[in-house]
Amino acid sequence: MQNLVQGWTERIRTQLFADGAPFDLTGYDEPPASVEMLLYNCAKVLVTPSGTSGIDTPATGIVYFDPAPDDLLASMSPYSVRWQVTDSAGKIAFFPNGKPDVWTVQLP
Repeated sequence: MQNLVQGWTERIRTQLFADGAPFDLTGYDEPPASVEMLLYNCAKVLVTPSGTSGIDTPATGIVYFDPAPDDLLASMSPYSVRWQVTDSAGKIAFFPNGKPDVWTVQLP
């Protein structure tokens, strides 16, 4: 659970784990491999944010989202977040693979 304030633009970091250990993302920033953030609003609708996301620290599985000022709105909260990781062979995994991370957004 992440608590944020509407208008937040500071980097949000998340660590991806597989079998209890940090998932090594080395090489996942080179096509055809990729890491993509999937952001769903409170209506379970996929949101296309204006901000950027990617890999922050590959070896320790830390990914990031740099939201634009209008990406996270209290009226669309809570958001559900997953990371879709595709390897160079086209195999896809989702993190977390259980319940998604939840981001609650409050008014300033």
